[in-house]
Amino acid sequence: MNMESEIRNGYTVSALMKEVWSIQLQIARQIMDVCNRHGLKVWADWGTLLGAVREHGFIPWDDDIDLMMMRDDYEKLLSIAPSEFQSPYHFQSAYTDKGYFRGHAQVRYDGTAAVLPDDIDQSFHQGIFVDIFVYDNIPDNKDRKWKRSLRNAQIAQKILKTAYYRNFRLADPVTSVKYLLSKTVCVICGPLNVYRFFEKQFTRYNRFESRTVACPAFDLKRIDKETKEKSWYKETVMLTFEDILIPAPQGYDNVLRSLYGDNYLTPVNNPSGHGSEVYFDTHRSYTELIDEIRNNVSTKHKQQ
Repeated sequence: MNMESEIRNGYTVSALMKEVWSIQLQIARQIMDVCNRHGLKVWADWGTLLGAVREHGFIPWDDDIDLMMMRDDYEKLLSIAPSEFQSPYHFQSAYTDKGYFRGHAQVRYDGTAAVLPDDIDQSFHQGIFVDIFVYDNIPDNKDRKWKRSLRNAQIAQKILKTAYYRNFRLADPVTSVKYLLSKTVCVICGPLNVYRFFEKQFTRYNRFESRTVACPAFDLKRIDKETKEKSWYKETVMLTFEDILIPAPQGYDNVLRSLYGDNYLTPVNNPSGHGSEVYFDTHRSYTELIDEIRNNVSTKHKQQ
């Protein structure tokens, strides 16, 4: 990859972002290598899948790589991760890093920084990362049990988000009360038990046949709109992504239409889902920068 800044689709990609992309590609290669050696299926997802199809690489305004796996293979990856991901790679999930409750795994890169403002009070690894989303069966029959499971998952997800995301601590008094209540629940029950309860609401349906799957890590109010047909993932094709080949579901056209609409081939400059204030550094660890970042964020909040 050319590491100099360049203009893509009228958008300037900085030299720093090129360096971030380069590290993310290195992480993605490692993940794919581990999956290949263990017979695990992994595919490009979200903006990475869109970029592979439309741009043959990163969408110019994107800042990460998104991968996905079905639950069975994802759980196998979690079990082998401690031996397969050694420094500079750090495999991160709710079961490895205290305070990390994203609902999906990430592989981070030591000696770097990719700090989200909401995470700056946390002690978990905050190096440059690649996302690995997990997909579970969604029941074809949206009966009362499913609606109850979905509601339970929404409550657990809200408790964890409120208790561990910084923006709730710096908000209005009502929101601050919600933070204290959520934190109390986590102290009494144990945050990892709350997370296990959240996961249980979806994994229970993997025992049954289902036509569709969805990722529980996102906004659960939209989960019915983000379900995908399992048949789209029966076969895998390899697509060019920058200077590597990345696996994609053979039904990628259906996947992208479901996510972005029929006109997904037309570029639309949308901001990254991580927001515009991710603190990236490709040469210094987040551990060296975190105090400075915390002070900057606190100063901005006081000035607002």
